[in-house]
Amino acid sequence: YCSYCLGGLSMRQIRFRFDGQPINETDTPSQLEMEDEDTIDVFQQQTGGSPL
Repeated sequence: YCSYCLGGLSMRQIRFRFDGQPINETDTPSQLEMEDEDTIDVFQQQTGGSPL
């Protein structure tokens, strides 16, 4: 987490997911059953918007 935020984003501004599930700060690759070449998706938190 912290290494990713060195790019200038706050921890409050980003979310990590693996296989569509949120990753908690304390999760380990072993707990997530990650394998070599797996990817973690990173999303910037978005607040607001308007109904269509």
